[in-house]
Amino acid sequence: MFRSKIPVYILYILFLSFIILIFYPSISFAAYPKLISTIINAFESIKTWIIRIATPAAAVAVRYWSIYAKIQLWR
Repeated sequence: MFRSKIPVYILYILFLSFIILIFYPSISFAAYPKLISTIINAFESIKTWIIRIATPAAAVAVRYWSIYAKIQLWR
């Protein structure tokens, strides 16, 4: 009795996998959903703010490092 149900289960699994392979990619890869596009835009704006903040801070750090190097040479 157990051996007779194996082909039925295999056909059922193959049928479900065939249906999933046909219909799932067209739904999932269509375009960006609204939530994901909002998150991407948020990260892009965060990136621009980090660049705006980090650029003057890096310039100040380089300037103070050169002053620190000159003080170390005087010792």
